[in-house]
Amino acid sequence: MNAPACDQSFSTAQQLAVKNVDRIEAINAPGGDKRCEAALYTWEYSRVMRRDFNITSVKLFFFCKKPGGLLVARDLLRSLTEEAQVLEDMALRYEMPDEPVYSSCVMRILTDETQQLFDALVTADRAFHKLKNSVMGEVAEDNLIPFMRAYNALRQRVIGYAKRQPAERE
Repeated sequence: MNAPACDQSFSTAQQLAVKNVDRIEAINAPGGDKRCEAALYTWEYSRVMRRDFNITSVKLFFFCKKPGGLLVARDLLRSLTEEAQVLEDMALRYEMPDEPVYSSCVMRILTDETQQLFDALVTADRAFHKLKNSVMGEVAEDNLIPFMRAYNALRQRVIGYAKRQPAERE
């Protein structure tokens, strides 16, 4: 998977509001203060990055500190990375459309696991953009299902969504 360099600048892209910046900035992470600019080509991944990345990173940071959490997180991230690679392989035969970046945002990278999440999202975005603008355009969204399933599995596990039970009837 070809991860983007963190020092790239995409000044022509929209700078959109990123949620939960205060929560991620409150963490004193070991290893310095690494930031990467995400150049996103689709509104779908722009939305995911801006709305979910920071809160998922914060929750992932603390989840990895739990006993056994790091191994679980790495397994979930491996699945996510593999699905991003599948999308990238699918899109490999198509040229990157000559269109400007949809949006860009600078994201704080707390750990190697956060970097892996960032790279998977950016890779999936680029692949999806290529697929949407190819002969596969009509089915491009269908090809996202395995990636989004892996992404949601990671989020559900690290955020700890409770399994909702139907209300008991008396």
